[in-house]
Amino acid sequence: MKKIMLAVLAGLQIFISGCWDQRLLKDSRLVFGTGIDLVEDEQLYVTATIRDFIGGIPNNSIVHTKAHTLRESRMIMDRKVSGQFDPSKNRIFLLGENLAKSDIYSYLDVLYRDSNSSVSSKVAVAKGDASEILDMGMVGNVLISEYLIEIIESQEKSTVSPIHSLQTICTLMFDEGKDFGLPLVKKELNEVTVDGIALFHDKVLSGYLSVDESTLLLLLMGAKAKSARYVNRIHDGEKPEKNNYITYSFLKVKSGMNVIHATPGNIKAEVKMKAEIDVAEYPQDSLTNEKLVKAINKKISEQLTAEAKSVISKIQEANSDMFGIGRELMAYYPHVWKNLDWEKEYPSIEILPKVEVTVTEHGVIN
Repeated sequence: MKKIMLAVLAGLQIFISGCWDQRLLKDSRLVFGTGIDLVEDEQLYVTATIRDFIGGIPNNSIVHTKAHTLRESRMIMDRKVSGQFDPSKNRIFLLGENLAKSDIYSYLDVLYRDSNSSVSSKVAVAKGDASEILDMGMVGNVLISEYLIEIIESQEKSTVSPIHSLQTICTLMFDEGKDFGLPLVKKELNEVTVDGIALFHDKVLSGYLSVDESTLLLLLMGAKAKSARYVNRIHDGEKPEKNNYITYSFLKVKSGMNVIHATPGNIKAEVKMKAEIDVAEYPQDSLTNEKLVKAINKKISEQLTAEAKSVISKIQEANSDMFGIGRELMAYYPHVWKNLDWEKEYPSIEILPKVEVTVTEHGVIN
């Protein structure tokens, strides 16, 4: 019996030690961020930030290359660095603005085929060139790839950026009835900021929303994150100027979209949002006055409804079906959907927003 057990253990040892595809960390050069730009002759200009340690302090090595495909760029970069070029720990893909205006899936294809790809990576669009941002190396004392992750995750929690990854946008790129948006990142002097949302339609960048517009759109979509703040000008002519503004946080938000009419050439949808808010700043004070609070409720509701109309106009102009109205038609009006050219129909359909806001809290002291 002992001989049999020894034979089995010996066989297992041979089997385990025979792993031919092991990847040792000490032999790898880990990539933490990748930028992809489209340059002349439709070639890719790829920037990779590689984590290094100099004297025990983390640092970025930045590698560039031109190639026809992302896979080819990796092959070239592997010949440029000591050790094995390893993008399996990549945390962010930054797409240059010019590249994002063409079919982004064709450039990301390799990432969905490679089992070692980090599909949880964030994806963002750079205003201008992605390489210009990654070449900064650091912002303050933070490595650029980590800085980008931190500001994107921060804006996701603040209901400015939609929560997406390489994995979640994959199905949306092939969804006829719903589009998506990605964080828009820009460089200003020595700073990098999130500048709103880059809107996509059929895998192509088609428009932009500002930070405030992005927040309002996400709220209308029912995608409020941990927090959401907004500023409105609700008075005119008050002195000093700050007395014309109110800042508030959204507490409870209930949103919904419904198709209310569906015949070819006459499709209508309504988007409703009811929200309770907490006033964070109102220099005029007097929020214990019930009549004033009702007037503020009405004013903010009217302004947000008007701003929602503007946001909807922009997403329709970009042909970006962020609300998934197409999905609704597929599911509940299939006979109508079969006869629609949604590409041409969507920009001209009527989408009616209505926002109702109620002040329920107005500070700790008063």
